[in-house]
Amino acid sequence: MKARKIKISEAEWEIMKILWHGNSENGFPLGDIVKELSLTKKWSYTTIRTLIVRLIGKGAVKANTNTGVYRYTAAISKDECVQDEMHSFISRIFDDSPSQFVATLINDKGITEEEKDEILKIIKEKLS
Repeated sequence: MKARKIKISEAEWEIMKILWHGNSENGFPLGDIVKELSLTKKWSYTTIRTLIVRLIGKGAVKANTNTGVYRYTAAISKDECVQDEMHSFISRIFDDSPSQFVATLINDKGITEEEKDEILKIIKEKLS
């Protein structure tokens, strides 16, 4: 298992989702991020700004000021963050044992037979 690079809080994930989903090369001004989050969250402008500042400090977000207005872009990919989160989760909960994680997932009563078949298909494809 690799060491976790950047720890992103649940609230910070919401900001990152907007930055990844928008896929804008020029980035997003804070107002656009606030507007997007206002559809699902009751966070204040100041709260959102604080979260962005934290993400910049962590190296997850870049701020571009070349246009005179701060525009924010993701500095790391969604895949990288998902991988980091997965490694952290498996390390913390399953003592660095991916097989224990898979066994727990497969034995979950909430997982359908179709989902089990899909997981098995993915594993077989990766091993081929």
